[in-house]
Amino acid sequence: MKFREMSRGAVLLAAAIGASAAYADGECVKGYRDTTAAERQTMLAVMEAAKAALPDAPTGWIIGGYEELSPIGSICKDGENTPWAYSFSRTFNRTDDQAARGQALAEAGVKVRAAQEARQPQIDALTARMQTLGAELATASQKGDQARVDAINREFEKTSKQLEAIYAQANDPALLESVAKATMQDRTMSIGIRVNPGAISNAQMKKSQAPAGAHSAYRWTTSADGVSEGHALVLFGAWQPRAQGGVVSQRRGTEPSSTAHAVAVTMAADPARLDSLLASIDFGAIAATVAR
Repeated sequence: MKFREMSRGAVLLAAAIGASAAYADGECVKGYRDTTAAERQTMLAVMEAAKAALPDAPTGWIIGGYEELSPIGSICKDGENTPWAYSFSRTFNRTDDQAARGQALAEAGVKVRAAQEARQPQIDALTARMQTLGAELATASQKGDQARVDAINREFEKTSKQLEAIYAQANDPALLESVAKATMQDRTMSIGIRVNPGAISNAQMKKSQAPAGAHSAYRWTTSADGVSEGHALVLFGAWQPRAQGGVVSQRRGTEPSSTAHAVAVTMAADPARLDSLLASIDFGAIAATVAR
């Protein structure tokens, strides 16, 4: 049996953050050009500085995925004066409790199988009854016995609903949520660095204490199927409020489009672990990327 929670993966309930850059949308009328070596080096330097500000994996965790830094290779000339958006991220996967999570999943499997075995006789009986009703319906139809046809249809519908109710018991919300919490809670953490991201809007985010050198900071918590996740957003550089809600990154003076005009740092972790994740980041080094 495939649990609904398992299909959700690590339940990294992504923070509803939308970003856009004007040059990236719509038709490119003026055509594209390759970025210069100097422009690529500028972008790479920003990402390298921000990457160096991120923590190593804490004890019991490993860094997962790829962290290749990829400066923009070509740009639409329609929007080359708009600050260019580029990014990278770091993900941490927990390893010190794999045995416990595996045991929790195995125990849940035992419970599910036991419950299924207990229901199976009733399922078999109802299924057999529906097959019998099907044969009786065919006979009654051939005889033109409409009263019997109607009676069989009523019983068939009743039996079908009983069968559906039994199958629905297999998706016991309490059991599924307990399995999700035991196997998925506090399993991953992530940090995302987004340079010149454009608009950021999330109805859940609430202002919080900003680190030194930051423009502003926000926090919120999401929850789904028994798994909760804390989120934080720290902004550096040039930002303005949006009429539609949220904020939008701005150009910083006459700095080239390849530089960091604004930086958004997003974090996601178990709510009880979010503070330590925030404390492990060198925000001063990230602030320096928008002060060059």
